[in-house]
Amino acid sequence: MTGQERIKNGPWRALLDDIASVERSGMAVSVGLRCALGMLPPLIIGVATGFVGDGVSAAVGALVVGFVSFEGRYRSTLRNMLLASIGVTISAFVGAIAAPHLFLLLIVLAIWGLLGGLGGAFGPGMSMAAMQAVEVLVVFSALGMGVESSIVQALWVLGGALFQIVLLLLTWPTRRLDGEMASVGEVYRRLANYARSTPRTAPPADQLIAGADWLGDPNPLGDPSAIVALKELFQLAQDIRLSLSALVFESRGDGDESQWALEFLRQAASLLGAIGDQLSSSTSLRAKMHLWSRRRRRLLLTSIELRVPDADESKPILGLISRQLQRALDLVSEVGDLGSHVVLPGLSRGHGSLDETVRRRLRGLRKVLASDSELLFHAGRLVLVLVVGTYLAHAFALPNGYWVPMTAAVVLQGDFSGTVQRGLARLGGTLIGAVAVTELAALVVPSHGILIMVIVLLTWGTYATYRANYFLYSIFLTSDVVAMFAMIGSPVGKTAEERAVATALGGVVAIAVFLLWPTWRRRLLPGALASMVRTQGAYAAEVLRAFDVTFADQSGALNVEELRVRSVGARSSRQLAATLLEGMSTEPGTQERAVTTAGAILSQVNFCALLALALNAELLHEHQFFTGMVELGDAVEALSSYQADRLASFGLMSDPEEMGQQPSIPSDLVASTELYRQILELVSSFQELDALIEQYGSVVLTM
Repeated sequence: MTGQERIKNGPWRALLDDIASVERSGMAVSVGLRCALGMLPPLIIGVATGFVGDGVSAAVGALVVGFVSFEGRYRSTLRNMLLASIGVTISAFVGAIAAPHLFLLLIVLAIWGLLGGLGGAFGPGMSMAAMQAVEVLVVFSALGMGVESSIVQALWVLGGALFQIVLLLLTWPTRRLDGEMASVGEVYRRLANYARSTPRTAPPADQLIAGADWLGDPNPLGDPSAIVALKELFQLAQDIRLSLSALVFESRGDGDESQWALEFLRQAASLLGAIGDQLSSSTSLRAKMHLWSRRRRRLLLTSIELRVPDADESKPILGLISRQLQRALDLVSEVGDLGSHVVLPGLSRGHGSLDETVRRRLRGLRKVLASDSELLFHAGRLVLVLVVGTYLAHAFALPNGYWVPMTAAVVLQGDFSGTVQRGLARLGGTLIGAVAVTELAALVVPSHGILIMVIVLLTWGTYATYRANYFLYSIFLTSDVVAMFAMIGSPVGKTAEERAVATALGGVVAIAVFLLWPTWRRRLLPGALASMVRTQGAYAAEVLRAFDVTFADQSGALNVEELRVRSVGARSSRQLAATLLEGMSTEPGTQERAVTTAGAILSQVNFCALLALALNAELLHEHQFFTGMVELGDAVEALSSYQADRLASFGLMSDPEEMGQQPSIPSDLVASTELYRQILELVSSFQELDALIEQYGSVVLTM
């Protein structure tokens, strides 16, 4: 659903649609089962030894650390889970010690909240680990124990967390390179979908994210040669993306001159889709059943006859794509031969010392804090909801009042729609889950054995729906927590009612704090649009400079890596702008005109991106050189910087009268070649942004 459609349907309708929608690709059935099994030994040991409460504490450790395994892939996941294990152990001890002293507890919560909020500077995995530590601190702040008892409980939590890590490590040999192959296959399928959709703009900005994520942290037990081949396949996909953009540029006409491009696009789409399907099919159940047979795995991958379409020799771009597709087929065959290997020595490969990693993370934190105040704002809001929620729970003497700050912390998001959506989903899920478990407990009096099985099943449902639907996740999580309280003898009905009341109050606290200290997406959007225009201009300028005659006689003068870095930066900035544009559509007070004009700017920049990518593809084979291209590139970059400054000023709600003179584009460049027509169209596309930016400013400054 586009931003304009979301506004027309109304913000509340859009929020309800988001709550009800289930992201089927987010269902984690197998991962959820593995994490749920981590709950089984702690509960069984607790019941067998008579220390049921201690077993539940260990189960809590396994539960929270299991969520961390959803972020990252292999080494990064292991690192984050180890850090989370340490964090939740310390949190359990500190929370139990500080519980009897309200003032001390509020100070500790403020420190944990600040650290939990800043964890986002280190990526999703570290952010998740930090938030799990915050939640465990809140949970154990309801216990109030002496030092000795607190140490014992913390050690039980650590034991459950470490067992979850052991389960993760046991899956590594069985996973081989399934995720890596499937992610690269998805990249090729998305390229195929782009090619067959008769596009008119650049390929979607999120096409390459999954592949980069998996290949940046591959399975340490995977065959090194297969990993190298997969990485080359991924790099090749980026080059094919450029070449497809060049074909899309040629196919924009309505006459016979564009038919050759359209026909080749269709043929390329079929082959790209087949490559993607074969890479993904190698991770299917059928392939797993023949894990021991390299020959059967090879037959599975080559069961479809694939053939590169013939290229017209008069069209250089077709020859380039044909060579790229043939190389992709060769690499797929190579991956099929090697992908099922498990190489134990690969576990010893590292990514630098711990000291280097820590220094790099600290540099990243300083950079984020210096350039992104929104992270600090969110950390500040997290501190407030924890402190206010805890104080209200004590002031009203709510039984099990720690649910108030815990709910407020997990509901709070960086945007209004996300916070309200989570609040409503959490409240509805809590009420349904609490009622369901209460009614079930009224019908039967479950034994410890039955409760253990119920907890494992509910935990599996919690993990499985975690990324698919927050409403369903809240139902399973509520039922799971109430069942664990039943394990230690807490009255189920009473616990359910208390949780419902505390959840409602926690959701209100989160929404109120956000409204008092808001971060509106419509205020962030001008800055994101500015960054998008600036980075896209820098990339286009670098492409233009590469066509200058000064590079004609310099072999290897083309800096492919620099172009790739600038392309990635431009792609990421377009994705961020699109995300903010979608998010602002559900914010109260957002005007449809603002969404429409911002969408027009995004669409125009996507067109600029298409032209830049098409020209970049020309650099991959023999091409013409022109005079004055360095100066032209400088002029385009200066123009885009001027336009970006204009957009950034709208975010400050000011329209400065003096921003200097708008940079001009050299007009004394004359040529009649087809390639130069593309160059002139790219320059014109940036010039056409001016009118859209002026229109956007006239809307934003009057809101």
